[in-house]
Amino acid sequence: MAISTPDDGSPAALLQLKDQILHTRRHPAGGSAESTLSALTQQCARGKTSAYTWMLLAQSHLETGDTIAALQCWHQASQAPPAEWDLEKLRVLGIDAPEAWQALTARISGLRAELLQDAYSEIRSSTDARALFRIDRALAGYLGKASVFSSHPSQRPKVLYVPGLPATGFLDPSRHPLVAPLLSGFKQMQDEFDAVLAADAGVEPFLGELPGTDLPEYVSGGAQASWDALFFFRHGQRYDVNHGRCPHTSGLLEGLDLCRIDHQAPEVCFSIMRPGTRIEPHHGVTNARVVIHMPLRVPPGCYLELTGVGRHYWREGEAMVFDDTFEHLAHNPTTSTRGILLMDAWHPDLNTAERHAFRAVVEAITRIESLA
Repeated sequence: MAISTPDDGSPAALLQLKDQILHTRRHPAGGSAESTLSALTQQCARGKTSAYTWMLLAQSHLETGDTIAALQCWHQASQAPPAEWDLEKLRVLGIDAPEAWQALTARISGLRAELLQDAYSEIRSSTDARALFRIDRALAGYLGKASVFSSHPSQRPKVLYVPGLPATGFLDPSRHPLVAPLLSGFKQMQDEFDAVLAADAGVEPFLGELPGTDLPEYVSGGAQASWDALFFFRHGQRYDVNHGRCPHTSGLLEGLDLCRIDHQAPEVCFSIMRPGTRIEPHHGVTNARVVIHMPLRVPPGCYLELTGVGRHYWREGEAMVFDDTFEHLAHNPTTSTRGILLMDAWHPDLNTAERHAFRAVVEAITRIESLA
């Protein structure tokens, strides 16, 4: 289905599009009203679409009973709201009073909360409620239904904070079950890293997949500064070619109980900081996971610093584990390249039920926030 009226942001165009949607819902061509509306939504996702149009689509999906699609469209609307809402356009959407706005947003919020709570209902039904208390609280905080936050001033997860996990910043590496296997393969990983660096094949900017990222805000140090990576996994996707380049490292990783969340994790790479590079202070997304570093080639003086906690100097062959929801920075002040195996992993204090429930919640959030 093609949109005959361009999304030029005018009230007239919005009204024509509303009429067109109503017509196609009543007289779908070549399929059901739901499939026709879905095709229209995907078409909008491929072009420049205003927040008002996304809200119109969300309302239309609600009327057909497609909650997921409605939440996806509402999320798209929330990503680029206008600087000032146009009352005439809101009236086209039937939002002609503050009460109407409040009713619609409350309905959307309620459906979103219900979807995320239901995401791990089966796990909840077969698990002692006490075993999932921290995940329940994390979700309540995420939904704004409870005040859930860390007492440490520099720990600020971008997305989900799980209360009750130690807020120390650095963790004892010996406590994490993935560290010992990594240590056992250190020399072979180091050799494969050296070969990757020499060949410079498969290496790409670490932040290259983040559209719209202002790299100087993340990486500084002059023209030669660069934060690069050879990815084994990225957002849960396996990079087969790079696994082939490093068969020993690949085999070691395949034998580990990695944090696996669809479209999110694992994330594993050879992390490469060129001479003089500084990675500016930033926060990770959730303390349900930790980050493991296995230093492979580290010139003296390279470090990672957690704000308000302390500074750790990497040493080759000595694993380091930290909670990246603490504000942190990294610096290679030397004239040589620093290389580590970097990977995310479950926080060692999460029980099995918590891991399953957390994964279900994050995958549900991902469904809501993606039209793919």
